Amino acid sequence: MDAVTQDLISELRKTRQELQHKLNGGQSSVYYYIQAELHDVDSALKKLQAGDYGKCEVSGELLPAGLLAMIPTLKSIDDISKLDQYYRKSLH
Repeated sequence: MDAVTQDLISELRKTRQELQHKLNGGQSSVYYYIQAELHDVDSALKKLQAGDYGKCEVSGELLPAGLLAMIPTLKSIDDISKLDQYYRKSLH
């Protein structure tokens, strides 16, 4: 396993611990979202271990490495097309 993959696994495991800690802290208004993110982290870790990480779950195409570095739980090309709704648009 290369260093980049090792770093990614380490970061995902840290994220998993943080999310589990938040869930164990009790009910909150964002409980559902934390639980969903935890599921995505676990899924990404399983893909890394199986050698399927970085592939679109729908088409099998490789996902852009730059986006995976920013969003390691990215699942599909369809998810990429939805990202633009989270960016702010300039008023000018």
